[in-house]
Amino acid sequence: MIYLDVRLTHVPGHEAEASEYERTVLGFFREHGGEVIAVFRPAPWANGARAADEVQLLRIATREQIDAYMKDERRLALAPVRDRSIAATEIVMSGEMLDY
Repeated sequence: MIYLDVRLTHVPGHEAEASEYERTVLGFFREHGGEVIAVFRPAPWANGARAADEVQLLRIATREQIDAYMKDERRLALAPVRDRSIAATEIVMSGEMLDY
């Protein structure tokens, strides 16, 4: 099982468009066998800044499923929406769970 921590920074003024884009493409992620564990907006730090505008915790069985999702023509067709609404994406991926 592969876990993904996805951190998104929206383009200011395009937050609603970014959220709609993510809602759409996470539907495609599910169709490729992925699971959306949680999506949340991080609380701001003491200075008011946020680590990201949105954080997604995702799970999927195989790298092949991730690759198929990334190549999904519907997702690729939405690249212009993504480009104008998402300023940055950070992804942490791991298949190794720690047993604490």
